[in-house]
Amino acid sequence: MNHREELKSLLRKKSLVKGAIVLSSGKTSDYYLDCKLTTLHPRGAWLTGYAILEAMDSHKVKAQAIGGMSMGADPLVSAVAVVSEIEKKPVPGFLIRKEAKKHGRKKQIEGLESGIKDVVIVDEVCTTGAATQEAIAAAEAEGHRVVAVISLVDREEGGSAQLREKYNYFSIFTAAELLRDD
Repeated sequence: MNHREELKSLLRKKSLVKGAIVLSSGKTSDYYLDCKLTTLHPRGAWLTGYAILEAMDSHKVKAQAIGGMSMGADPLVSAVAVVSEIEKKPVPGFLIRKEAKKHGRKKQIEGLESGIKDVVIVDEVCTTGAATQEAIAAAEAEGHRVVAVISLVDREEGGSAQLREKYNYFSIFTAAELLRDD
């Protein structure tokens, strides 16, 4: 089994929760993807890092760093950073706060060193794409060029279509893939 297929199996086992739930968008759904149960699991983190790096390679994405909106992107970013180092192709990570800190260096983006231009924005699930759009806006406001946008799972509810209009967007999985009985 390859990284992607094993990750799919783990997401289905650990993160797919069936039953009525209200999403952050306010919409009601009959399933929920609690991806942190997979991406914070030791094997799940390792598989996530490999799956995202392999997807970046297959889509020929060349980036100097990978990051996204904290909290959803945190485990993905860390996994990719660690696995990229193991593979001797280091991709540093960065995290974006909802708003700049009010103290210290007053940063909204943590972890980006000067000189980094081309970045990938990641998130665990794309529904409306609102959190991803916030992350993109913050990165672009600081002069970074978003070369790709990646979701671990695309719910295919409009957010990914909007992102594709302007960005090189792709997902590792669709919700339909995870919901399908194999």
